[in-house]
Amino acid sequence: MNIATRLFLLTALCCGLACAQSDYPNRAARIIYPYPPGSNGDTITRIFAKAFTDALGQQFMVENRPGGATNIGAELVARAAPDGYTLFVTQKASHGINSSLFAKLPYDPLKDFAQIGLMARTPNYLVTAPTLPVNSVRELVAYARANPGKLSFASVGNGSPHHLAGALFKSRANIDVVHVPYKGAAQATMALMAGEVHFMFDSTAINAAKEGKLKVLAVADSKRLASEPQIPSMAEAGFADVEVWGYFGLALPAKTPEAVLDKLSAVMLDLSRREEHRKRLADMGMVASVATRAETTAFITGEIEKLGPVVKAAGARLE
Repeated sequence: MNIATRLFLLTALCCGLACAQSDYPNRAARIIYPYPPGSNGDTITRIFAKAFTDALGQQFMVENRPGGATNIGAELVARAAPDGYTLFVTQKASHGINSSLFAKLPYDPLKDFAQIGLMARTPNYLVTAPTLPVNSVRELVAYARANPGKLSFASVGNGSPHHLAGALFKSRANIDVVHVPYKGAAQATMALMAGEVHFMFDSTAINAAKEGKLKVLAVADSKRLASEPQIPSMAEAGFADVEVWGYFGLALPAKTPEAVLDKLSAVMLDLSRREEHRKRLADMGMVASVATRAETTAFITGEIEKLGPVVKAAGARLE
């Protein structure tokens, strides 16, 4: 093959790639959500899917792929063609905990994905059983120290965000409490309401607390939330580093063209800045995020680095 032919083929290839990127999307795309339908994460994913559909003129469909502590969905997207048509919903499990939790992970959360942006963050609250005789974080710590080994905290499984939040609090407060894993948030919340366990960190149990079925002691943040100003922060009780947020973002396989990533990022930023959207998320107990691609990558990198030692200290490990 002579030089002229090679140059022609290279030019044709580049032109083809440029055209493919400029008319993106020209067919339907799918967003892989690694949990079952029905949760707040599923809802917000569908909100952004509609925003992409409306802005870009092609259908963006949400596909639920639960299982493997989010690893099934994550691996599917990590191995997908980097053409912009298979997106993944990043969250604390796949892009925060799992790289430290699993001995062998079938994907690399940093190298195998290109971040688009963050959709929302979800605050976690420290809630207790209604019968527990405490009404503040300090009272809970004092009660736990006076009753070593007798209190327990619930989670949705070993290595889950709930587990790590409880383990972090246990370590920072220097209290002897027992971890009790359940199969799901509903089961853990019901057990807490029944007094089978004594406290839990969770994002949705705030609803039960508002109904008087649980007591909420604090939000796991360094400051009070604007949406719930009556709830103290963990920092006010002396635990500023017990800052536990959930998050939902969107990513594509690594090596996806920059033009595609930028186009999707622009839609996300536009929606996240709208006041009606921010209010809608606040009504769901979530906080809208406005983050560029670079900011999202830095955030997720920081979460992986921060959570690694917490996973190790909790003794959580899965094969």
